[in-house]
Amino acid sequence: MAENENIVLLTDDEGNEVEFEHIDTVEMNEEMYVLLLPVKEPDDGVVILKFEEVDGEEILVGVEDDEEAQAVLDLYNLSTEE
Repeated sequence: MAENENIVLLTDDEGNEVEFEHIDTVEMNEEMYVLLLPVKEPDDGVVILKFEEVDGEEILVGVEDDEEAQAVLDLYNLSTEE
């Protein structure tokens, strides 16, 4: 069985590895966001992470602000309607 190129493996805050399907990467307000869907629990919904620079290294962090997350999701939905 061929591996899905859209599957990414991330480590959570507790050190657990979790598989996600990469749905899309979008740019909003000069920030880059990644939309991911948990492979084992897709009913949990889309996870939105944002790239941030910490100590000169780019990391992904969760989007805590509900309005920011909704704006990213709305932008993604608009792009898929075209």
